[in-house]
Amino acid sequence: MCFGVTHEKALQRIKMDIEIGRNSSMSVSSHCIFPKAINVKHIMDAKIKIGENSSYSYEEKHIHGMDGGIEVYPKAIVELDKKARFKTTFELIKGRVGVLDINYSITGLEESVMEMMSKVSGRGDDVIKIKEGGNLIGEKAKGVLTSRVAVRDNAKAEVYNIIKATAPYARGHVDCKEIIQGNGVATAIPVVEVKHPKAHVTHEAAIGSVDSKQLQTLMARGLDEEEAVELIIDGLLSG
Repeated sequence: MCFGVTHEKALQRIKMDIEIGRNSSMSVSSHCIFPKAINVKHIMDAKIKIGENSSYSYEEKHIHGMDGGIEVYPKAIVELDKKARFKTTFELIKGRVGVLDINYSITGLEESVMEMMSKVSGRGDDVIKIKEGGNLIGEKAKGVLTSRVAVRDNAKAEVYNIIKATAPYARGHVDCKEIIQGNGVATAIPVVEVKHPKAHVTHEAAIGSVDSKQLQTLMARGLDEEEAVELIIDGLLSG
């Protein structure tokens, strides 16, 4: 699917209501292109139900212009039945972000698997907000929330990821890495909540400038500092 707006001003609303029956699978690749956005809003509201022993994958890639005049609001409520699998990737690493506000909530029953990945690169006065929640309520349910964010200039980013585990042998992990350059500001709020003695959830968060050893190595090989920083950031966002 391709959701593109070539006008400078527009309001784009996308409503998705997806229900996948038992023993089925669905894969969607969506490209959203906004090359001239000055005053554009892209709003997605999705309700997704994945049946027993079924799978759904959704890859969303955004390509924006350099004016930063766009607001992106992806929101989804996802329900996973027994042994269901959900995997989603959101990528916005080309052009200015503008304003991004992601809000995903997922609930998983027995032996379900949820995987969420966000990759975002901000510059100028971009504002990035990522809120993802996984609720592991079924025995042996699993979930991983991963975020990779870079902010430069005066961009700001806030990542709030939470996994709750309330069933035996549920397993979860929250992984957030953010790089800041210039006057960028980054906040990471990983939350883990466990309400069963046989459940286990971990988290990892790292915020800072580019690794100095990596920077020195690349500059020693002929890159200037700006080129080296961009290469390191590209490596973070492509991982």
